Amino acid sequence: MQIIIPTTSLVEQIVGQQKRADGQRYRLMTYVVQQPVADGLLLYNTLTCSLVLLTPDEATDIPVQKELIERWFLVPQEHDDQKLCRQIRLMAALTKPAIKAISSYTILTTTGCNARCFYCYQQGTKPVTMTAETAGKVVRYIARHRGNEKVKLRWFGGEPLVNAKIIDQVCTELSDLGVPFKSTMISNGYLFDTDNVQRAKDLWQLQRVQITLDGTEQTYNRVKAYVYRGVNAFERVLENICLLTTAGIHVSIRLNFDQYNIRDLAELIELLHQRFGTNKHLTIYPHELCVERTPEDATAISALRMQLMRQIAACGYDHKRKLQKDIKLHMCLADHDGSVVIVPDGHLGKCEHYTDSEFFGHIDSEECDNAIIRKFKERTADVDACATCFYYPQCNRVACPNIFGCTSGDQKEHLYKTKESMKYEYERYLRENDNKQDYETEI
Repeated sequence: MQIIIPTTSLVEQIVGQQKRADGQRYRLMTYVVQQPVADGLLLYNTLTCSLVLLTPDEATDIPVQKELIERWFLVPQEHDDQKLCRQIRLMAALTKPAIKAISSYTILTTTGCNARCFYCYQQGTKPVTMTAETAGKVVRYIARHRGNEKVKLRWFGGEPLVNAKIIDQVCTELSDLGVPFKSTMISNGYLFDTDNVQRAKDLWQLQRVQITLDGTEQTYNRVKAYVYRGVNAFERVLENICLLTTAGIHVSIRLNFDQYNIRDLAELIELLHQRFGTNKHLTIYPHELCVERTPEDATAISALRMQLMRQIAACGYDHKRKLQKDIKLHMCLADHDGSVVIVPDGHLGKCEHYTDSEFFGHIDSEECDNAIIRKFKERTADVDACATCFYYPQCNRVACPNIFGCTSGDQKEHLYKTKESMKYEYERYLRENDNKQDYETEI
């Protein structure tokens, strides 16, 4: 047996190695995923975060492998996997050091936007734009609360480039203070040009931009409904994606989809492949519109998403996800103590989906409403399916308005992504070993 990724140290500290009991019958833990590869069989445990490779001979008789018992891949027939998982997660949460520094900042330069998407959750709210005075206070707030951490800035809106001068100001002043930072952005991509792409690389330290495409030219222009007239917005955004990737800034294209545009997106993926070819700075992923659905509709939508994911992978634009290598205690930035959202008037929140409510504080004050912070950490109750779900150890669903439950389709998607990540990690392991052997041979 080869250990590709070892057991996370927290699990080793909490439960140690499992001792084998004579006469006991063993089975694979509920949380073990199997993936055949050319050299044998990969096993990944979503609780211990360990990835191992069994030889073909070892794979033919898994229940007798002593090391799999010691590493919790195998457990006794009557073992309560879910109980152990809860205990480990509880102990991990209790022993994890408190986060005192805030290193992640989602900054809304404005809630105004140059597009008028019919599905926007900010639709109907009065636009608010950050002033230079507020931006200066944002910089000082970051400097006070970052500790010694490198800062991650996430530019958001509305459309953040509608108020790009605020991005310039914040980045300039942070640099003048010697605060190390890098940034990402959620944008529709329309307002990028040669000048601000260069500023994005040099001044904003922009690493990645997420840009949404809703379909091919006709569908996209209709859905986005930009405020400008006489311009082919679809073509302009594609040109700007080219500018960004050429500059070495990664573009993650998000395909918002529902029943109305699913076939159009399949055509769009082919169009993007023809347009951009092989491009290491480009990834694509599908994202369904967040609306409440019947279980049947949710399952159907999930199947459509899987179709898009496979098509994207075939074109080489899928995101190569690494496996989780530690116990996952957070779902997103909203339930993480090291992250805040700063809206244009300086109020502090935990989730960018709340731009006019659910604030826990303000950049002008150190007062903090801990009840709001706790609210964003509340977990949804387990359902019956949790007892047999392989993904349970890594599923930390908070009470989010954009999550409407868990379906068999969701589980299939998690399984697909996990297996793809297992293959990716193993291929990376083989490459690293080959490089190491080549280096030792040269010496």
